[in-house]
Amino acid sequence: MKAKQLLAACLIGIQFLLPATIQAETLDDLDQKESEISAQSQSISAEIQTTLTTVNQKYQEVEEIKEKVADNQATIDETNEEIKISEDKIATHKERVAERLKDLQLNGAERNKWAILLETGSFTDFVNGIYALTTLQNAEKSAVADLQDETKRLQDLQEKAAASQAELTASQATLEAETQDLDSQITSLQDQLAQNATALDEIANSKVVEQARLKAEAEKAEAEKAAQEKAAKAQQVAVQETTEASTNSKDTSTEQTAPTSTDQNNNNTTETPSGSTESSGKVLYMESTAYSYAETGYSITASGLDLRQNPMAIAVDTSVIPLGTLVEVEGYGVAIAADTGGAIKGNTIDVHFKTVDECKAWGRKFNVKVTILD
Repeated sequence: MKAKQLLAACLIGIQFLLPATIQAETLDDLDQKESEISAQSQSISAEIQTTLTTVNQKYQEVEEIKEKVADNQATIDETNEEIKISEDKIATHKERVAERLKDLQLNGAERNKWAILLETGSFTDFVNGIYALTTLQNAEKSAVADLQDETKRLQDLQEKAAASQAELTASQATLEAETQDLDSQITSLQDQLAQNATALDEIANSKVVEQARLKAEAEKAEAEKAAQEKAAKAQQVAVQETTEASTNSKDTSTEQTAPTSTDQNNNNTTETPSGSTESSGKVLYMESTAYSYAETGYSITASGLDLRQNPMAIAVDTSVIPLGTLVEVEGYGVAIAADTGGAIKGNTIDVHFKTVDECKAWGRKFNVKVTILD
């Protein structure tokens, strides 16, 4: 029995030392965890779909901005070409005006023109001539001014297009960065979804193992229950048979030892011991200790007997008293040899009591009479 107590203490200690991760989970725990992970996976899948929709929208916006950037760049290129043409025209007009001024200075054309005007036949022709000269000069100046205005307009357009191009490029970079972030989120969600799938597979395997364990435990409990019922029934039959045999033995002993009328007249010294229980079995004198399932926590004996239902039992050295043997222990009563113990060796028995107080009251006894009942 002491060995059993030591083993129980070791098992309890090992249970506290084992990591919590290897403790078996119940089917309810596994079902709850499976439900939680499945719900999480559904949420992740919905989030992935939403994120994919957002990513596609971002990609569409990027493509639209790329088109605008390309169109704006074409506008800038066209404007630059028009500015170049206008600048070439202005340069050409300036060269033309410069050449005319040079001709006037070198050839005295200005004086000749005034001379021609003075030689006109009428004042009207004179005025018309002056008007014609002025118109030609103004036309040259106006052409140059128009070209300069057009160039200024094109330059303003070029500046606006360049600013718009910078904004479009910045927007494109922002959208591409947002798209990359969304791609990373999708990758992370997909990884988490894969981890959940692995966890669900592990839970399914654990449920199979747990169901097999519960089935084995149920079968074991059923077998133990059947063995206990069989042992209890055998013990009851044996006790009943022993009681009947003991009663018959008492009756026979009384008949054999009862004094006759002649003996009563001639000899009054013959006596019959009162309260003695005679047995035809083998008698042993043994050392005895006591134990209780209330102290150890183990109610099932080595032979499968349930001490809660059949408390009259003793632990024995099976080489001296075999398991299942009915005995009568002096001061204890009729019991069955149902248990063993590491400290039970040779002529030693351990009698069982329901309570620890009864064990303490019994203590340790020497030369206890133990009768093997047939």
